[in-house]
Amino acid sequence: MHVICTAGHVDHGKSTVVEALTGINPDRLIEEQERQMTIDLGFAWIDLPQIGTVGIVDVPGHVDFIGNMLAGVSSVAAVLLVVAADEGIMPQTKEHIAIMDLLQIDRGVVVITKTDLVESYDWVELVQDDVRDRLCNTTLSDAPFVHFTTVSQDVSELHRVLVECLDSHVAQSDKDMPRLNIDRVFTLAGFGTVLTGTLLDGMLEVGDEVEIYPVGLCGRIRGMQTYNTPIEVASPGIRIAINISGINKSEIGRGAVVARPGQFYPTQLIDVSIRLLAEDHNLIPLRHNEQVKLFVGAAEVMARARIIGSEKIMPGDNGWIQLDLSSEIVVQKGDRYILRRPSPGNTIGGGRILDEHPSVRHPLYDTSTLSRFQIMSDGTSNEILLQYFETRGIVSVNSVLTESGLELNEAITILKSMISNGEVVVLGNKDHKLTVGSKQFVLSDASWQNQLKQVYDQLFGYHQKYPLRTGMQREELKSRMKLDTNTFNVLIIEMANLGKVLIKASVVSLPKHEVVLRGQQKQQVDILINQFVDDPYNTPSKSQVINMIGDDVLAVILDQGILVSIEPDLLFLLDTYEFMVEETKKYILQKGSITVAEVRDMFSTSRKYALGFLEHMDSEGITLRIGDTRELL
Repeated sequence: MHVICTAGHVDHGKSTVVEALTGINPDRLIEEQERQMTIDLGFAWIDLPQIGTVGIVDVPGHVDFIGNMLAGVSSVAAVLLVVAADEGIMPQTKEHIAIMDLLQIDRGVVVITKTDLVESYDWVELVQDDVRDRLCNTTLSDAPFVHFTTVSQDVSELHRVLVECLDSHVAQSDKDMPRLNIDRVFTLAGFGTVLTGTLLDGMLEVGDEVEIYPVGLCGRIRGMQTYNTPIEVASPGIRIAINISGINKSEIGRGAVVARPGQFYPTQLIDVSIRLLAEDHNLIPLRHNEQVKLFVGAAEVMARARIIGSEKIMPGDNGWIQLDLSSEIVVQKGDRYILRRPSPGNTIGGGRILDEHPSVRHPLYDTSTLSRFQIMSDGTSNEILLQYFETRGIVSVNSVLTESGLELNEAITILKSMISNGEVVVLGNKDHKLTVGSKQFVLSDASWQNQLKQVYDQLFGYHQKYPLRTGMQREELKSRMKLDTNTFNVLIIEMANLGKVLIKASVVSLPKHEVVLRGQQKQQVDILINQFVDDPYNTPSKSQVINMIGDDVLAVILDQGILVSIEPDLLFLLDTYEFMVEETKKYILQKGSITVAEVRDMFSTSRKYALGFLEHMDSEGITLRIGDTRELL
């Protein structure tokens, strides 16, 4: 399925052409019908042979409603540019052509209307030549022309040309990240709140849980329609109306986005490339920190334009800016946008979003930022993907495929190539397919080497400072690396699998790190062990041992298995503990059970030690307490 839009000056016959094509009057508002002028977006559809159902968004041509027009053209496959023969190119014709070019809409049909209202066909040809000259050097330079008369309203030729125009159009990408830019919100009796828009980048099903961004409302899809037909599943590229449970119309406006819960993160700061219009569109440079109005998707928001690399951008020039938005929006890398001055209202330029979540506000002059923008704007697909890795660090495969701005199959092909030639490192299972939804994490080789160095430096420094500790706690290392839990875990496990680190319980260390007691510490331990040997069942308490040799040395001999800790304050030699366990088990097998007093007498120890020992056996699942006795589990 395809969605197309109209474009052109007010009263040039856009709605008349749409109604002749489809039999549907797109002017749905009473005021529009009374004034015979489109004010807001109108919608209609037509079934074309070989193409299927084509949705048509009819946009207003009056300058006062340019915001409404921009909300309707953001997600279309082609345009019907309507020019009246009796007036020719008018101001809004020029602005609409410029907007189509900035949005890179490269398929369309020019409809010359009202050809029966001019005196001669020569005049029609003059108008047609004028339009062709205006389209030269734009994305619509090859658009075919069709004539339309007010009297006959014959659209057979327009049907044929429109089929040819859409037949070669590439289907909407399916990144499995459905996104619906809401261009209309209304309430329908018996249904509740209904949202409409063109679905991008994925599929939605009745029953799906969805979130409305940036407001954060969640609900479930109760029903969907496309062109007045109920559907269960919506595919990318079609216009749909969805009914969502638990959502109030007053809470949502045009420009919001419907997607899966947690799929997007709203932003108020975006990096973009820009082409500034010149000639009769714009004669004023864009200056640093100038206030502008951003149109992207169906959203309209005020912004501050922070130019990167210069104090201003001249009309007709290209550049890069960071837009500081007055409110949150949801966009993706690669989305096209339009900029207008709020007063006097005119379109000044547009371009493509390079980064929807820049980490910092860039300084005015910074060579590394300019270099990065250059690659993001004009680099090869390989350079763009590598740049993405360098700016994002460790990312999921899913993020690479859906956020890099590349077409899905191209991104998969390039990512596979980068992995095979060693430019990109995969963390986790290397055998899993690289698809949207993959669980692996990836990073550039340069980033991998940097992560290895950081971990090595952290652990080496820790071993130098605490030579008697086996290693650093995982939580502490994660905190020092400034990584989230999931990312840190896959990174450190990969390093352990490659022998770069050792992981023992919750402790991480370098493979060559050894804890060796020397000098006075070794002498203190030898004296302590002799005390344990001399009276193995009435040993010094843990607190006494710490006073004798210190926490770190105790941790060493516990880790080496010389002593066993019996909580809360008891210690035994490992051999002694194992002997006590075996003797206790034998006694229970013979007698059926054992008491604290019997353990005390068996090992000539105190009640405190006997009770602590039995409670430890309970906690280890060796014995079970029944009243005052213990039995084997």
